[in-house]
Amino acid sequence: MRNQILLIDALKKVLKNGVRELAIYITNSKYRLPNILLSVSVLKTLVICGCKLPSSLMFDAVKFKALIKLSLVSVPIDDEVIKHLTTSCPLLQEFEIDSCGLQRVCVYGHQNLQSVYIQCNAAVERIDIEAPNLYSLRIINEDGTGAPQMNLASCKKPTTVSYFGYLLPNSNGFTNFVSNFPFVENLYLAISYKCKNLKLSSHSLRTLMLPSKCDFEEIEFNTPNLALLGYPCNYASFWPMVRRSTHLKACMQCYPDDGIDALWFQKLRLFLDKKNGFKVLNLYIEVSIFDQSSMKNFIELEKLKVIELPPYELDHVELKLDAREESSAHVAFVEAVLWCCRPQSLTLRSSVPFEEQSDVVKFTYKKLLEQDDQGHTKIQIVSPSSAEAQKHLMDLKSLSMASPREGKAISFIKEEEVKRLQSVDHICRHLQLKRWIKSLQSARRRLFVF
Repeated sequence: MRNQILLIDALKKVLKNGVRELAIYITNSKYRLPNILLSVSVLKTLVICGCKLPSSLMFDAVKFKALIKLSLVSVPIDDEVIKHLTTSCPLLQEFEIDSCGLQRVCVYGHQNLQSVYIQCNAAVERIDIEAPNLYSLRIINEDGTGAPQMNLASCKKPTTVSYFGYLLPNSNGFTNFVSNFPFVENLYLAISYKCKNLKLSSHSLRTLMLPSKCDFEEIEFNTPNLALLGYPCNYASFWPMVRRSTHLKACMQCYPDDGIDALWFQKLRLFLDKKNGFKVLNLYIEVSIFDQSSMKNFIELEKLKVIELPPYELDHVELKLDAREESSAHVAFVEAVLWCCRPQSLTLRSSVPFEEQSDVVKFTYKKLLEQDDQGHTKIQIVSPSSAEAQKHLMDLKSLSMASPREGKAISFIKEEEVKRLQSVDHICRHLQLKRWIKSLQSARRRLFVF
């Protein structure tokens, strides 16, 4: 009782000063907040964690007329409380519910709501949202019973959707879930089991992140406007990866685990053949020490040579080799990638300077040249991470002298001599035509003078 009086006095003092952002964290889940909280009309942000809402909430008028963000964490509520709260906050834009024991989440007729975050530690049966300006929905489902039923028919703008948890373990679980978002542009799905079928058809989708346990052969996409696919990836790399992506052409980014082998590359090669339209491929292996099992997996990449598949044509490939010391596995990795793909340019990134990985650089240079059977290709080497101006090197001779010690990125760009010759021939023809016209004009002038 004494603590409650102290809290009421503290709230009165704080609210009297016209506070606009208020966060209340209480470890006693049985404690109920005082009714005075409901009379604050200037609050813009309210976070409540670990306690009960005021007892008069459902009976008194709530004056959250200026509230823009509301976050409830471990606050026992039901769907009626949600409806009452959201209708009492006409300017609400961000709404977060975390571990509140809800079975239904209902938000109706909200014009300003833009972002909803729902984390449930118990089964949520249904989510109903009527918010025409909603653009972001994030759901974390820890129950394991599958995604809740959803009614978002009035939400025409949910362009970013994230879902972590379980879908129904049947062939249509993934398709049925995605069908709830016909206008989605950015989709992040972290499914907590190995999917047997990932079929997706969407003309609006631009970004798709799948940190899911699913083989390449189980994925079927009809996404003509997809610009970025991350698979497999992890949540920590998701948004940084999207922010770093500057490619104008369709890009696929992979964060494979330490166990990649010849079969993984074979599946990747067949996946690229499914007319997904990817022109850029980024592969990242983030291992600091290769153990014996990892080395064995890389050695098995030699098996790829007996598989008769032409390399897939790409505009660019980027490889990140994050290792503290040089390893022969890097060479095997590059060889497997160049068996799988035939890029016009390739960038190597590493956590150590490439002057300490000269074998990898020379091997990459050699393999890129070998991909051209006619011998009409030269490789331009670029060191974009130079502290000085960019270094443009035509061969490997000056690499050790020109690459700075801190350089941890190096690019190889193919230049076809045939195109150069054609360009030179075009220039010569143009000059010859100009000379011929000039001679003709001179002859006509002489004719008229005569």
